[in-house]
Amino acid sequence: MSFETHLEKAWLKLEEGDAAGAQRLGRTLAGEAPDSAEVLLLLAACDRESGNFVEALALLERAAQADPAWATPVLWAGELLASDPRRLSEALERATMALDRAEEADELLDAITLKAGLEVDLGKIAAARKTLADLPPAGKAPIPAALALELAHLFLAVDDPAEAGRRFQKLADAPGDDPQDEATIGADAWYGLGLAAEAQDDEEGKRRAWLRTLELDGSVPLEDPLLDEAETAQVAEAALGELPERAQALIRNVPIVVVDLPARPDVERGLDPRLLGLFEGTPYPEASNMGGSPHLTQILLFRKNLERVAHDVEELRAEVRTTLLHETGHFFGMSEDDLAEVGLD
Repeated sequence: MSFETHLEKAWLKLEEGDAAGAQRLGRTLAGEAPDSAEVLLLLAACDRESGNFVEALALLERAAQADPAWATPVLWAGELLASDPRRLSEALERATMALDRAEEADELLDAITLKAGLEVDLGKIAAARKTLADLPPAGKAPIPAALALELAHLFLAVDDPAEAGRRFQKLADAPGDDPQDEATIGADAWYGLGLAAEAQDDEEGKRRAWLRTLELDGSVPLEDPLLDEAETAQVAEAALGELPERAQALIRNVPIVVVDLPARPDVERGLDPRLLGLFEGTPYPEASNMGGSPHLTQILLFRKNLERVAHDVEELRAEVRTTLLHETGHFFGMSEDDLAEVGLD
């Protein structure tokens, strides 16, 4: 079996989830060609898949040195560095290098996306806008849907909602060939359209886009949830137990209601269909000033939206806790700025 065939077999094992098997093959190939950039990239991918990021980064640096014209190792190094908030400047250096090396269309798109995203994270909005200017116009070149969504959101981040809207609209009109794409990519695109319309003070356009988002999100059943409804409520109750005794006493009669998504009438009035939670009713300070207790008051938790933003059960538990405490803050009259100051934004 040839070197190239062994290399292909190793990549196939990795794609099938057998990182250990791919790594064994890769080490054998490294014995034959220790300075092969392709083998070093494979071994880096195995370490990355296994969570060995330090080792993966070292291998990517070696691969970049072995083939100074190849963009992929530098691009992957930038992506790894970008996962550490303390190393964003280093990540940006790698992204810039990858963009200089990029020759293939997919490398170019990935490098532009990574570089612009890092510039936004570092507050370099003008630089990010300049980076995105190198993209082809919306619809002029094929771009994978997930990447196209990321790019559209980047245009929002650099204060260009008109271009973001054009790119979201392209995806909303043609989310993909798979029928499920409309309920996934399509829903994300319609949600982005709502954000772009909101940024342009187009209230009608925002509501129209977000109603379509709600319809598509509601069409997908919540299969294999990380937490069921009862477990979600238990996490919320535990979060309430963290409050001081006086606060617990004041909020004791406010029901916590777990539902899948916001109600359509609320979205028709302009509510974000992907909110994680919502406080409804009269804040306690206002009710106290008026006399009597708050009426028609409840805290809503939206399961589908919470599940969407969490990658695992621990992250979901943390999201439920933070959302519940955030909405509790609204009950006690705290503003969004107040909540951000105490880390509950």
